[in-house]
Amino acid sequence: MPTPRLVGKIAAVTGGGRGLGRALVRALAEEGADVAFCYRESRSEAEKEARTLLERGSRVLVVPADARIPGEMAAFVDEAAASLGGLDILVNNIGVFREASIEELTEEALDEAFDVNVKAAVMASRAAVVHMLERAGGSIVNIASLGGLRPWKNYLPYCASKAALIMATRCLALALAPRIRVNAIAPGILDLPGAEEDLARRTPLRRFGTHAEIVKAALFLIIDAEYTTGDVLCADGGRAWA
Repeated sequence: MPTPRLVGKIAAVTGGGRGLGRALVRALAEEGADVAFCYRESRSEAEKEARTLLERGSRVLVVPADARIPGEMAAFVDEAAASLGGLDILVNNIGVFREASIEELTEEALDEAFDVNVKAAVMASRAAVVHMLERAGGSIVNIASLGGLRPWKNYLPYCASKAALIMATRCLALALAPRIRVNAIAPGILDLPGAEEDLARRTPLRRFGTHAEIVKAALFLIIDAEYTTGDVLCADGGRAWA
């Protein structure tokens, strides 16, 4: 078995109850980190994952939190640091993805997209700073999207908010250097039920991505990319340029 590379580190993941978030939580724990994560609707999945990790010997905190409510993401980060003894890593994974044509577009849809996809990450990062600076520094990874780099006509709130998250990543990287690195990942379409196979054929690598591949990208930015900050790692099979 490879030697865990994050022993002694403390990580927080927003939206870690299922899907990519759960895969990120599990990978960080397998690398030896103590992990806190939050959820909104996936209570049973989140609590099951927490039990599994506890049985494997990890220190874990799982709490409910709603990115739509001001202050909840910052409160989650503070609780994570208080309960586990600090913070070294933050992965802003939580997001909302909704289809809406321009005729269907509402102010509520825009507010939700920017609250969840941008403000939650920025405020969680702001809360993380004080805890990271009490230690050796830290690493923040924001889960952006191919939609933040390419426009999709029926997803204006999603694309605009993910583009804003990418710019926020770069602003945070400048503001927090040199002790805290901030990077983003822009996943392409993952292998989800209902995804159109025609999109896979139009991707240069001729397939969708997997959660495991996005996790590897996140671990690279957290562990290995020590001279990288303000970058956006496209993990999209080349779709951004096709």
